[in-house]
Amino acid sequence: MSVLQRQELEDSPLADLHAIASELTIEGYRTLRREDLIAAILKGDEGEDSGRSLPDDRAKADANLREEAPAPRSRGRSRSRSRPQVEETAAEPAHIEEPYEAPEDGIPSGEPVTGTLDILPNSSGFIRVGAAPSNDVYVSPAQIRRCELRAGDEVSGPLRRARRNERHPSLVRVESVNGRDAEPPEERPHFDDLTPVHPRETLPAPKALASVPMGKGSRVAVAGGPGAGATRLLREIVSTLADEEAGDLQVSVVLVGVRPEEVTDWARETDVPVTGGSFYRSIEAQAQAAELAVERAKRLAERGGDAVVVIDSLESLAPGVSRRVFGSARNLEEGGSVTVIAATGMAWEAQRQASTRIGLDPPEKAGEPRISDARSGTLRADLLD
Repeated sequence: MSVLQRQELEDSPLADLHAIASELTIEGYRTLRREDLIAAILKGDEGEDSGRSLPDDRAKADANLREEAPAPRSRGRSRSRSRPQVEETAAEPAHIEEPYEAPEDGIPSGEPVTGTLDILPNSSGFIRVGAAPSNDVYVSPAQIRRCELRAGDEVSGPLRRARRNERHPSLVRVESVNGRDAEPPEERPHFDDLTPVHPRETLPAPKALASVPMGKGSRVAVAGGPGAGATRLLREIVSTLADEEAGDLQVSVVLVGVRPEEVTDWARETDVPVTGGSFYRSIEAQAQAAELAVERAKRLAERGGDAVVVIDSLESLAPGVSRRVFGSARNLEEGGSVTVIAATGMAWEAQRQASTRIGLDPPEKAGEPRISDARSGTLRADLLD
């Protein structure tokens, strides 16, 4: 049974009707009268296997605006599912997916693109390529449904350059997902359906943490006041994890609210991906980076891999985001693991939620962390190999 109602379609802007018709691959939809177009959409929707709904009100407003005025010069960014709106990322205009054919207006297709998928509330998405929002590539809801894509998937495929009325280039087709052919979609479990258990395998760590073992799937809280050396300790941990002897770990770093100079230090002193930024950027944008890094780690754990996300620092995130990010760390009985290692300042909530606590005393020398045995410990350390 169709999920689209005639009254909804009759009240919708023409741009929305064209977008839906494009997804239903209705031939010659641009030449149809409004009444005939609605009839064709209702007929085509009844033959679809999956449900479809109209774009949200904000997308409708943007579509109306695009019909009446030239496209804006600035480029925006969008947020992923269940994330706070990024201040500098205005809602994306309704983006029409075109069938795979030679581009209009003589615009050539670009080179293949690879990046991490971020899914929006309206079921469309963007491939995040690098730090610049202008590099983001639009992915249509139809492509996401057809290939059963999830936020955090590494997606590859050829792009089509943005036309005059579009802000971003579009993905022509999905060629690979997480290094495998996109079709047929890979059968994989959902992260939240897998069973969390206590960590069993010890993670490599600096010698200073010999008495405070960390396991794969741990929530590690590095607690200490300003100047206690939490950032330096995190860099030592990352350096150890990135060593060849650490095995096939996927390690990433997210910076939230740090000093601008520390962003440079992290980039120069580590060989792992670093996202996020300094307190100069909006907190919403940094929260988006943290949640996307965790989603990427979840996709690896679903397939049996092990991922570590290091956050400097967790206390700079909003409480709701902090809980989601930190709570995603777990060892999965039927899969791999996600480990989150985060500087938490003196916030007690994160220390209570942690499975490994590393308390830092004020340093005797500037920047050198001192582990407090009284405030440090690992839950069920007896289970670690």
